[in-house]
Amino acid sequence: MKKRQRGLKGLVCAALSGLLILGGCGSPKEAAPIKEPNLPKNDGAPAKLTISVGGGEGREFPDALEEIIAKYEADFPNTEIVLSENEPDIRLFTDGELKDTEGLMDLTPYKDAWELEGSITNPAGRIMHFMGGESIYAIPFQYDQIMLYYRLDWIDEYNQGRPANERAAVDLWGNLLDVPEKLGEKGGLVIAGEVRPLMFDVLLWSWTDPRFIADWAAGYYQKDGSTIFNLESSLNAANAFKRLLDAETASEDPMGDFIDGRACIYIGRGLDMRELREKMPGELGVSWRSIGLPQGTGGKVAPLLEWTAWGVSSDTPEPEKAVHFLWYLTNADNNTHLYMELADSGVKPIYREAEAYEPSLLEGCWYGEIELLNMPNYKYASATAAMGELAGAKNPEFKRLFSRLEDGEISPEEMLEGLDGEYKRLLEEYRQENGRLPWEQEDREDKT
Repeated sequence: MKKRQRGLKGLVCAALSGLLILGGCGSPKEAAPIKEPNLPKNDGAPAKLTISVGGGEGREFPDALEEIIAKYEADFPNTEIVLSENEPDIRLFTDGELKDTEGLMDLTPYKDAWELEGSITNPAGRIMHFMGGESIYAIPFQYDQIMLYYRLDWIDEYNQGRPANERAAVDLWGNLLDVPEKLGEKGGLVIAGEVRPLMFDVLLWSWTDPRFIADWAAGYYQKDGSTIFNLESSLNAANAFKRLLDAETASEDPMGDFIDGRACIYIGRGLDMRELREKMPGELGVSWRSIGLPQGTGGKVAPLLEWTAWGVSSDTPEPEKAVHFLWYLTNADNNTHLYMELADSGVKPIYREAEAYEPSLLEGCWYGEIELLNMPNYKYASATAAMGELAGAKNPEFKRLFSRLEDGEISPEEMLEGLDGEYKRLLEEYRQENGRLPWEQEDREDKT
């Protein structure tokens, strides 16, 4: 019925327009020209592209990559693609390898290529815009993130027969932090060592209203350049962080304690699933679960632990073809295929529709992470990439303040004061050297 009504309305409008034209009372406005998407092309001329995958853990995937290369070369027989570490046209890099975008081609003019493939997930979008602003220099391939593992059977047993307001739960930070007290000996909470310092950022951003943050790639700053450490929400987050440290069970082997039944909750890496699925007693999804982090008042926001992404070298002699192949490599079909083949290496879907492309994604052990793809409130923030080692949990001043808070030498308020001073100093140094804020670009309009 609605379609018919819209059709009739269109006919009426068309008739009226015709009468106006015939009667000389005016003419309809010209339709705005439809902007064609800017897509990279391969013109078929002979060319050679070199791809580098680098070294290190998680980069042993030549078979899966060569399969896609073979398909591309079949479609474009005049383009030869080789894997080599020498002067690559396309290369894989990690979040820790770049402080700036020197040597990388700006892919922003071709953003239609990826946006037309599907809805970009929040973590994938965070990586694409890792330097802040609108520019795209990276197309994500692998990433790891913090996940929550918990003994579902123990919590269900505790909740049996209890009213809703007395039950144990892990959906909100307040509820999670009550679990150790409620479950007693079975309520142990342990945190992986490499994840532990990052929990401050997790809580900080999950308590902060997104409207205050200037750019998720510079998550400590507000739009006017001040820090978020002086917000009331940050104090709530810092207090929750201190409470988390107090609730934590001392452990030399956090994952082992979870596996052996000495802890109910384990906060660790997403890739810890590889070991947990082999060693955890009981059935995944019945006895224990893997889910995203609890929610704070600002929603579910988290940092990525580490990631790798594809980039196109700015000095490639074949920029158009390089971008075209990268688009082909990361399109919906190939990206989903690579995930199915290399999920254990940390490869993730780029598009939210991935589970529609391949419903079996929700059947494996990685379903907890796949579920996060379609959660719009599960955002990702990061310390300012342009500040390199001086940003985030690696910052020496943060390490000092973290240690003092842990030992009870300072309060959460004093920790925030110290971080506020540190990041104001870092931003001023950056301004003096670069002339503008890290997330600002000369051609970017103020969209606030």
